[in-house]
Amino acid sequence: MASLPIRRQQFDVQGFASWLARNGAEVGIPTNPYEVIRYRAYDRSGAKAATHIVYSKENGLLNFQGSSREHYTLFSSGCDFLRPQALTTPTAVAPKAAKLSKTAFAREKLLQRDGDECWFCGLAMGDDITIEHLVPKSAGGGNKLANYALAHARCNHLAADKPLIEKIELRSAMRAASVGTHPEGQDGEAGLVRSMGGAVAQPDAQTTPSENPS
Repeated sequence: MASLPIRRQQFDVQGFASWLARNGAEVGIPTNPYEVIRYRAYDRSGAKAATHIVYSKENGLLNFQGSSREHYTLFSSGCDFLRPQALTTPTAVAPKAAKLSKTAFAREKLLQRDGDECWFCGLAMGDDITIEHLVPKSAGGGNKLANYALAHARCNHLAADKPLIEKIELRSAMRAASVGTHPEGQDGEAGLVRSMGGAVAQPDAQTTPSENPS
């Protein structure tokens, strides 16, 4: 068995540091002139990594702290640490990303493909996003991206289960009627009603009190 160095000048700092690094230890920077080497590693029986230090007294005599004596003995004997990767600090495991639901996944794919405009009216959707089946499920339309489009909830409702050709016609009429407002806005809604062939209800007339009553 190799004997331990007694004095600082006998201590192989570079060789021991290389051995530690090869075994997965984290070699640190000494914090004062008396520290010969400082490193972080597991003890043979420890569940957590600890800091191990070799000090040099003013007279040059060495003081081994933690498991540094055992580690240096293994190093000077030409051995690696007996337990594989025993000095390696555990690698932090990245948390798993939350798995998207099928609907959320499809929405993200459609946003990447088509942008954030409603397929019907062409206006931005914001948080009001639904997935429209271009060919209705009642007509055999499948649940796949090729048959999906993003739409406002109201636009989706207006389209209902119309055949695809009628949805295309509705889309043209709605885009013509949209004048820079959301379909649920006053102007947009009136335009959509007109595009569907309906009449727009007029608000009841209200009498405004005279400012100068007689």
